[in-house]
Amino acid sequence: MRDFAAERNTLDIQDGITGDVHEIYYRMPTNEERAAYQNGVFERRGQKLKSRVFENRLKFGSRIISGFAKGTLGIEGKPFSADPSDPDYRQDWKDLLIRYAGDIVASVAANVFEATGAAREGEPESPLEE
Repeated sequence: MRDFAAERNTLDIQDGITGDVHEIYYRMPTNEERAAYQNGVFERRGQKLKSRVFENRLKFGSRIISGFAKGTLGIEGKPFSADPSDPDYRQDWKDLLIRYAGDIVASVAANVFEATGAAREGEPESPLEE
């Protein structure tokens, strides 16, 4: 259920590098952010369009991510936290995600900004269910 009053939303991201599942917290984007996201996917250079999909996902994903469950992300062999009340809190947690786990940040953006689609009566929910 999409809870309009929820302060925090949760998305489980399967890490293709470690196999871990990261529980990522995010806020819902505003309609203005959704429009800006769509407008930033391509960049016009004269008569050509340049894809900026990854850069756009990284930019907007980093804006909406608000934290993560401690335990599956770490540095120097130690888990760190995005929660200021945790003793392992790192003020630079978001910078670390962007620098070392851009794939996770981009995946959050792809899921939040791009994953909603229309369901049609009588069609399978996914191609694998045929």
